[in-house]
Order: sequence, then structure tokens, then C-alpha cells
Amino acid sequence: MKVQQFRKSALRLALLAPVMAIGLVGCGSDDDNDSGPASSYVRVLHASPDAPAVDVLVNGQVALPGVEFQQGSGYLKLTEGENTVALRVSGSDTIALEQTLTLAANGYYSVIAQDEVASLELEVLDDTERRRNGSNDVTVVHASPAAGDVDIYVTAPGIDLPTTPAVDNVPFDANDTLTDIAAGDYQVRATAASGGDVVYDSGTLAIASDVTAVAVNSTKGASPVSLLVWADAQTPVTPVLDNSAEVRIVHAVDSVLVDVFANGAELLGDFDYTDTTNGYVKVEAGELDVAIAAANQGIGNALTNLSGTLTLARGESYTVIAAGDDGAVEEAQLIVLTDERENDSTSEGKVRLVHGSSASAADPVDIFVYAQGAQQPATPTFGDVVLGEDTGYVSLSTGTYTVDIAADGTTTAAVPGTDAVAVTAGSLQTAIAVGNGSGLSAILLNDNRNPSLGE
Repeated sequence: MKVQQFRKSALRLALLAPVMAIGLVGCGSDDDNDSGPASSYVRVLHASPDAPAVDVLVNGQVALPGVEFQQGSGYLKLTEGENTVALRVSGSDTIALEQTLTLAANGYYSVIAQDEVASLELEVLDDTERRRNGSNDVTVVHASPAAGDVDIYVTAPGIDLPTTPAVDNVPFDANDTLTDIAAGDYQVRATAASGGDVVYDSGTLAIASDVTAVAVNSTKGASPVSLLVWADAQTPVTPVLDNSAEVRIVHAVDSVLVDVFANGAELLGDFDYTDTTNGYVKVEAGELDVAIAAANQGIGNALTNLSGTLTLARGESYTVIAAGDDGAVEEAQLIVLTDERENDSTSEGKVRLVHGSSASAADPVDIFVYAQGAQQPATPTFGDVVLGEDTGYVSLSTGTYTVDIAADGTTTAAVPGTDAVAVTAGSLQTAIAVGNGSGLSAILLNDNRNPSLGE
């Protein structure tokens, strides 16, 4: 395994722009003439969450190569009448789905490949009328098999959720069009059709013309749903993640009880050494003030080196580690990591190693990663790792591995509990080396949001 470069985590992280302007630009025009058949226009969207990249074939020829989940095209100019659209697994000869469409002269159509692979289908929308009616229309498409029936609310930004949705009881594989929408800023939110909390919030969307909003499975963040705003400009699909982030907190200050505060309110009380939050805590995207104080001492006595402002991007997931030793708490630090939450590999898992130990013998360390039962390699997989650094996610073939974390220049493992790290297909794990006075140990976390992979 090749030695990789380390990444130093920063406390302040980039925030995505909260306002997203969506405009559509027509790329086709009525150009019929008496000398031959008229034209029709078709665009294609990959909305199947577990399908691989596909080549889109039209009448047997590749029109769009290597289209991945959540990617789509602008309108393609075809000839009216019967046209065959096929999806071929990219890089192979396997046709996953094929369908013949009958296209009207000067018609406009959206073709959505949706549902999971076992039930893959093409949903065909006729866009012709709404493109020609002279008004701004918003077509909402439910293409997320992870979500049940939903209610959709389209409002001005920032107002309370109305009692009546714009579109209610929308099941998977359904769509509806809101007509004659004035250009301006809007907010799209979704709840379960039975009521309850908002499961998706777009934040502010600037709608300038016709919009097709396709709800699909999210691959990251707290929400199960993302919104694809489909235009036919040069970049026709704009993913709009839920306007939230999620945070997981790890206590690695050896060894003292603490209270954790978020935006001035106590989030965790009597949080003990090696404790972690039970999964992730959903918070609003943007700035989050965090502060950590000794238990029952109040936020006014929070440690400045364990306090600060996190800038959290929408749809992202973070692990925040308070690392240090109660004998020198003024030297403790926050380690902020951006997490992956899905791994679609069928043959590999991913492991990320984090140095969170304040022990002098662990400054720095060498890390050896190798198959369990094999001989330790002569060269560290990661060398000279210091407190606060991490390896990033490393892909490993399925199997059981030994991870030796040794003092710099030595080969003897100093951190117990890392001699049988199981790596399964699609797994995502973070291993944190912690400790000082009470001895070194490891905290192993599951990062995968897929329940079948242990979340």
C-alpha cells in the first residue's frame, strides 16, 4: 500500500451559497419544413439510486456516454415518430432497459430512468404544452424510492409551513405541475403525507422560468431526499441538497466529564471520555457555535481552545473530536472532519484513521495497515502522523486487517483493539486513536448511513 499524504482538519469549513438561481434556456426550435419529417426534442435523467453509470443509446447509437446517478442532459434533437431509447451499463454490452417512444412533431419530452435496478423503468413526461403556454410552470416529480408518500409545499422563503400543501399525497412514480408561477424566490419543503417534521428543505430557490424538480434519493447528509432542478442549459441538472447538516461529536479528552454547548444551549451533559453522540445530530446548515466546558461549570467557563464557530455546508456530515488530556486541557484541540456516508462498492470497504491521542509517545506515530496474519510491512503505510491529522478514507479489499499504530520510528503497536478490523463490501469506518494517562485505545465508528451496513 502506497504511503499517502495526510490532511490537516480545519475548524472553519466552506459554506455553500444559500441562494441558487435556476434558469432554463431553450436549445431547440420549431424548424419543420416540407422537405422531410419534423423534429422532436428529448432529454434524459439518471434517477436510479443503485444503478451504475449508463450510456444512453438512441436508435442504437450512443447519444450520452457515462451518465451517472443524478446527472441529466439538455434536449436532444430527434426525428418525430418512433425512436428507441436504451440504457446500457457503461463500459459493457449489457442493455439494462430499452423502450420505444412515439414522439410528436415539435414535441418536447423528459425521460427519467427511475426506481432501483430490480424495478428500473422509464418515466416519460410530455413537456410540450408547458414550454409553449407563456407562463412559468413548476413540475414536481417523485422519483425517490427511499421516501414514502409526501406532501410538497412551495412558498416564499422563510415563512411558516402552511396548513395546506401545494401538492399533497404524492406517491413514488407520480408527478404534478404547478402552473403560472410568478418569477421570484421560493422555498420547497416536503413532509410525509401523514404529517410530521419537514424531511426536505431547499432553502431559497430563484425560479426564473419553467422548472422540473425531481425528488431523488440523497447520497449524503441527514435527509433521505435531494432535489434535482432540471434545466436545459449547459449544466442542465442542479442538485439541491437539504438545507441542513449533521454532526457527530466524540469526547477524546482523557479523562474528564464535560458539557457540550451548541449555539449557546447545552447539547450534551456529563459527556464522558470516549463517549460519542448516538449517531449524528441534525442541525441547520451555516454557522454553528460550539463550546465545551468541564461538567456543571457552565458555558461561561468553556475552554477557548475547545470552542469556536463551525461553518457547515448543506447536506454534509461532520465528525467533531475534542482531543487532549485533562492534565493539559489548555493544549486540547477540536478536530473537525467531513465524513463520507455512502460507499457503493461491491468489493471494497473504506477506513479512515485519525490521530486523536495527546500522549507524548504518540507524537508523531507511524501506522501500518496490512492483512491480518500477514507480516507487518517494512515501511509504514502512513508515516509521521501527528495529533489532529487523518489519513482520509482508504479503500481496502474485503477482509480482516491489522492496524498497528506505533511510536515514530518503531514497529510495536501501542494502541490495542486494532488487530482485527473487519472490512466488508460497502462499509465506511473511522478509527480514532485516543488516550494519554489512562492508556492508549481506539474508538471505531461506523460512518455508513445504510442500515444494512451497520448504521
